[in-house]
Amino acid sequence: MPLNKNRAYELMKSWEVDAIIASSLENVYYVSDYWSLARQLQCGVQAYALLPLNDEPSLIAPISEADLVLDSGTWIKDVWFFGQPNLKIPESGTGSEETQRLARFYAEASRFDDPFDALLKNITDKKLGKGVLAVEMTRTPQFYEMLKNKLPDAKIVDGADLLREIRKIKTKDEIEVIERATEITEKSMEDALEIARSDISELDLASMFEYSVAYDGGRVTYNLIGFRERSAYPNPIPSPFEAHRGDLIRLILGCSWRHYHSNISRTAVIGNAQPMVKKRWNIVLKAQEKVLEKVKPGALLSELYSVAEKELSSGGFKPPCISFGHGLGIECNEKPLIEKGNDERLLEGMVLNIDIPLLELGLGGLQVEDTIVVTEKGYKLLTKTDRSLYIL
Repeated sequence: MPLNKNRAYELMKSWEVDAIIASSLENVYYVSDYWSLARQLQCGVQAYALLPLNDEPSLIAPISEADLVLDSGTWIKDVWFFGQPNLKIPESGTGSEETQRLARFYAEASRFDDPFDALLKNITDKKLGKGVLAVEMTRTPQFYEMLKNKLPDAKIVDGADLLREIRKIKTKDEIEVIERATEITEKSMEDALEIARSDISELDLASMFEYSVAYDGGRVTYNLIGFRERSAYPNPIPSPFEAHRGDLIRLILGCSWRHYHSNISRTAVIGNAQPMVKKRWNIVLKAQEKVLEKVKPGALLSELYSVAEKELSSGGFKPPCISFGHGLGIECNEKPLIEKGNDERLLEGMVLNIDIPLLELGLGGLQVEDTIVVTEKGYKLLTKTDRSLYIL
């Protein structure tokens, strides 16, 4: 189960919230374990997860995804469906045990024509109509107006920040899933680099990475690979551009596994690296190491930024970005951000990417990006591959 239940209930109490209503793809999954394929494909389908402070949670989902709800193994017992089934439901006892379980699920579920009506019935049944409801409204502002009109006695607040705050601290299970996603990405990256040589194209490496990720059950989310001067492009979408001996290769890669993300960056050279490249790489790596030295519970995010900025500046480079890292989880770029002026402090259990790029158009780009989890006394690296410059 993704949900950090203890943290959720503690924060709900401190924020004086009676219930959270999650509505986005990611947060419905976070609360309930159910991942909507229709939401992922942006088919206009709604789904909600209701998490009360003092009552049982409930899930509202389209009945066309009843099989996905069942397969998710959701911890929520109070499941409500809306819409009409898109298949014929067999008589009891027909089919395999799995099919019979699904048929019973269809037969026993509460069913509504409209998802909003199902949500309202849940809210009133749980006597939350006069409570404080933290509603995720970031992506559906019209949702707020509908609830406000139907629940005039409720205090409705935006719950997006509360959900972000809950998600900042990862559970042991979440960390294990992120670690597996990272393992898949790193193995697939090394498979791609195995075929790197003169006359090979960016697309060749990208295809090998995609094949390897899929083979291990992941889903590609980042696949940016740039050769030579294209290595300095901020977003080097793989192209037919071919490598030559001495070329830089900059890779920004990632995949998701069980809906959690990985994201790493590495730099390689075909043949021998020029002295200028080695010098710049040492600056990039030292900047990341200086940041890692500062990582511990209580450290300011702005301090981590300043350390990287100072190290790059001492090497003669003006920092080229507004952030040197980000949180990682159900979304690839989560809060907190390692940025100037961010006076938020690190907490044990946060998962962060420490990302140091050095890009110069016409000359090339170098980048190192690693994933860590903040521990009681420092950090643990979730990335395991060599952090040095790859010489191919």
